[in-house]
Amino acid sequence: MGSFPKTNLLFFFIFVGSVSAHSLWIPEGNLGWEAAKDCYVPLKKEIPAGPISPNLINLDRTKMEEYAKESAELRLNSLNCFLEVVSKTLPEDDPLTSDLGEYFKASLLSGKDKEEMYFSYEWRILLSDARPYPLTPGEVNLAKQWFEAHTEVKEEITNLSIEYLSEKNPKGKSKRYLDLFTGYYGTLLRERDKFLLSLSLESLKSYTDALKQRKEKAE
Repeated sequence: MGSFPKTNLLFFFIFVGSVSAHSLWIPEGNLGWEAAKDCYVPLKKEIPAGPISPNLINLDRTKMEEYAKESAELRLNSLNCFLEVVSKTLPEDDPLTSDLGEYFKASLLSGKDKEEMYFSYEWRILLSDARPYPLTPGEVNLAKQWFEAHTEVKEEITNLSIEYLSEKNPKGKSKRYLDLFTGYYGTLLRERDKFLLSLSLESLKSYTDALKQRKEKAE
């Protein structure tokens, strides 16, 4: 991660499975990583290790909407900041920079791949048998369904970010993109809550306790 701030590293390491990379993030060494780093802003309030809602019947859509909207705003603001920073250094007459989404596509895809690598740490904790009350076979199947949903939505967020960078007048369409990003982040939170709330109380506590211990060791 190089010079990526420690607080943000912890955020990625522990909570990447819930929403992750709200701001645009490009791994160090990739094209545009310095600009993305300068424009990165974390959430004001960490998403809890456990579910946001009290139970499956009463999903806290209000709180999830708040997280989703803030996540979408941070993503959009960081994309605008990124465009402003790189526009000062890229040559306007270079045909390669006429489509910034395509120009930085490999960097954004690299960021998504690295985020998924960090997500795999949480995934291994989730599936580990080396803790009290590991997941049952049925719960493992639920976990796989959640993993697939997470992967699909994260891909859509990355693709939408690339599309935004390709827009000729992105700020003129910011409302549309804000709504789309909000919807995607909201889906991540709802699917994660549905999964966590489908676990037995013993499995859920065992899992979230393991996440908290891992965070404490990282700190």
